Amino acid sequence: MAAVRIRSGAETFPRPARRRVITVSNQKGGVGKTTSAVNLAVALALHGAEVLVVDLDPQGNASTALGVPHHTGTPDVYAVLIESLPMAEAVQPAAGIERLRVVPSTLDLAGAELELVPMVAREHRLQRAIAAYCSAEGADLDYVIIDCPPSLGLLTVNAMVATSEVLIPIQCEYYALEGLGQLLKTIEMVKAHLNPGL
Repeated sequence: MAAVRIRSGAETFPRPARRRVITVSNQKGGVGKTTSAVNLAVALALHGAEVLVVDLDPQGNASTALGVPHHTGTPDVYAVLIESLPMAEAVQPAAGIERLRVVPSTLDLAGAELELVPMVAREHRLQRAIAAYCSAEGADLDYVIIDCPPSLGLLTVNAMVATSEVLIPIQCEYYALEGLGQLLKTIEMVKAHLNPGL
C-alpha cells in the first residue's frame, strides 16, 4: 500500500488512556466519510496504534480501500448485526498494514435496515458486538473507527450508540449545512435516549 511506502521514520503516537470509538458520519453522500475513516485508521495504525475499522456502509468502500475481501459469503458486519455472529469471526487483517483490522461490509448489509426493525435491542447490537469482541479478542485495541452509510437509519443509530465521538466530514457549501442540522439533532436524540456518553 502506498501509505506504507511513504511512512517517515518510526514515530509512534501516544496510546489513548482508554479505547476510543469514533464514528464517521454524514447523511449526505460524497463528502469524504470513507476517505476520512480509512485515512485516519491507516495513519493511526502506521504510528503504532491498534485499530479496528467497522465498515457499516453497504457499498463496502472502506473494505475495498483496505484490501479486505467482501464478496457475498464473507463473514461480515451483516452477520454480526443480524445473525449474532461473534465479531471475532468477521474480523480480517488489512492488507499490508500491521495493527489494522477490519470488519468488512458486503451487499447483504443493504437489507439490514429493514431486518433490524423487529429485533430486540436493535439500536444496541453493534455496541454489544464491539464490547464482546474487545473483552475477548480485542483487548489491545486503541481505536475503533466506524464508517457509516450516507443515511440516518438504524445502521447509523447503531454506530451512534456504540461510539463516544462523531467525526462529521462536510463540504463548505450551504446545502451541506442544512443536512448538518439534521445530523446534529439525531446525535442529540441518541445522546438523550440511548447513549449519554456520546
